[in-house]
Amino acid sequence: MDRILAAPAHRFLLASAFWSFGANLVYFFLNFHLEALGFGRQAIGLAQALLLLTGVVFALPLAYLIPRLGYLRSLRLALALAVGGGLLLGLGLWVFPGLGLYGLAGAFLQGAAAPLLARLVPPERRVLLFSLQAALTTATGFFSTLLAGLLSDALGARWVLLFALPFFLLALPFLLGLPEGRGEPPRLRGRFGLWFRLFLPQVTIGFGAGLVIPFLNLYLRERFGLSYGATGFIFALSALATGVAMLLQPLLAARLGKLGAIVFVQALSLPFLAILAWAPWLPLVTLALLVRGALMNAAGPVYAALVMDYLEDGERPGFFLVEAALWGLLFALGSALSGLLQEALGLAAFHYLFAATLALYAFGIALWPWAFRGLRGLGEEGRAPAEAQGRP
Repeated sequence: MDRILAAPAHRFLLASAFWSFGANLVYFFLNFHLEALGFGRQAIGLAQALLLLTGVVFALPLAYLIPRLGYLRSLRLALALAVGGGLLLGLGLWVFPGLGLYGLAGAFLQGAAAPLLARLVPPERRVLLFSLQAALTTATGFFSTLLAGLLSDALGARWVLLFALPFFLLALPFLLGLPEGRGEPPRLRGRFGLWFRLFLPQVTIGFGAGLVIPFLNLYLRERFGLSYGATGFIFALSALATGVAMLLQPLLAARLGKLGAIVFVQALSLPFLAILAWAPWLPLVTLALLVRGALMNAAGPVYAALVMDYLEDGERPGFFLVEAALWGLLFALGSALSGLLQEALGLAAFHYLFAATLALYAFGIALWPWAFRGLRGLGEEGRAPAEAQGRP
């Protein structure tokens, strides 16, 4: 145990497991919490949109601030903001300002976590460590979602979010003593062409995801008449399946290449999305939910490791922030539109929403080979070759 805690990368992984436990609890039960506070579907859609739009507004300012402030300090600030915003949400006081603070915490985390982990491990171990981190943090969703379902049945959905706050605080001790990472503010001239190509598949998928993913818990509960506990158990299993799939990604990346592994698992998820949308039996829908989530999300750590090969050190926080902002903007737009359609059509709206999501996912996956065609990676020192500094 002492050897594990002595390694900075391992301590980072443990810290991320704790903050992800809290974040998964908030993510899964936010909709139920807002319902318990009296919000309708349209307001819930707008709340989801605000949570993401905060990251959009602060993306570029944080791209310049985080390298100067330091990645480690930015993570500590993110945890403090998560506790403050989560407290306001959990108590039902100033809910929308609380969502704004929580969204800002997510933006700090998005901009600082991946660049710090990249500095703690050598390039040849990035796929393994990024996959392990993603698997560990996703697997915590099994326990946090299961706990949230049980707490909601016992105490009511009104108070569950408060139980996430201690886990944000428990992450802090593991961050103590990690080497601080700083960088120069990004030099963005001539790089947006490259960024656009790397962004486009992700943000296309993000728009499709926004139409249904934030509402899956409400969809299953309403369609099949599930209790909070049963809904929580299903999504807990989904998180566990996703964590296992992420552990297999380094093997796929070694056999198919990083890009091939991304395309393979995401394309394989599409039939299960269709089953989730239109199959009439809960056991089959549950299986589709587990497999779809595992396959689609397992590509995330490989994508993070892949784009590191094309980004200079100083631009990495900016890239992940802007990518998250664009993804969040389209995800938020999808959430808002979905809320409006559900308000008008009720459960029948999901027939149209799932069809649109399936089409956007397929288009986004088809864009992956185009996005990386002809690009050249970085040299060993984290600098782009001279001929690859400008637009691709």
